[in-house]
Amino acid sequence: MSIYSRTVDKLPEKWKAVTTVVRDTAALNERIAGQFADLLEDKMRKNELLTVITAVGPLDYSYFVKQIVDRGLDCRFLRCVNMDEYIDENDQWIPYEHPLSFRRFMDETFFDLLPTDNRPKEENIVFPHPSDPQYATDILRDAGGADICWGGFGITGHLAFNDPPEMLGEPTDLESFRATVCRKVVVSRMAKAQMAMGGTDGNLDIIPERAVTLGMSDLLGSKTLHLTFMRKWHAGLWRRALLGEVSSSFPGSLAQTHPNVQVTMTELAARVPGVNTSQETGESPE
Repeated sequence: MSIYSRTVDKLPEKWKAVTTVVRDTAALNERIAGQFADLLEDKMRKNELLTVITAVGPLDYSYFVKQIVDRGLDCRFLRCVNMDEYIDENDQWIPYEHPLSFRRFMDETFFDLLPTDNRPKEENIVFPHPSDPQYATDILRDAGGADICWGGFGITGHLAFNDPPEMLGEPTDLESFRATVCRKVVVSRMAKAQMAMGGTDGNLDIIPERAVTLGMSDLLGSKTLHLTFMRKWHAGLWRRALLGEVSSSFPGSLAQTHPNVQVTMTELAARVPGVNTSQETGESPE
């Protein structure tokens, strides 16, 4: 049986036991936000800091905000380490005002929605910085790894901006790739094409050429790796990642080596991948 024809109910027990299928993206976000709130509440009881790795794209952080407000959670116990940020030709973050700024996105969809007196401390809102990438890696190592990392895969199987190393001009052997830490990288052409189709309506020119990103060791060092899939084209990606060969040519496959993976996907992403020769646009007929 091809891995792409495998249905969720026929997954190996290892994956079936940790995979949850929900109706839609709203249900997925509610589930992830509830998990986040439970973790933060537990850390508050213990007077400890919850360290999470956050991504731009897979999740709607307004669901996190609702949980924080409804449950009276204290974000002084929260540290968010963002996966990545775009950089410009001068090795600096792209301007905060840039339409694709991840820093601005996180402010507008998460931090600025919190009551002013209940934001995480400034030092606990961490973005990888191009002038000192090691700083983000050190924070995670000092914490013994993030408590949880939420993320999904791009079309190349990338997690954060860890595209297949042959696309980045990096060593392709599995151990070298697994050991990568926070660093500056080129964004692959395939990744840019996916982002243009999904986020800029085909405008390739607006997408920066480079980024600073957490490495695979930073991500895989998390105590829990929670993968989320909600889009139609995710159907093939999660099957390749969880059921295919573990290889640097598909970074998401390294999830198979993590001791504590959880998977949440929508019914749409759970479907068996189809084939559409006509490349339909998905637009409704007139």
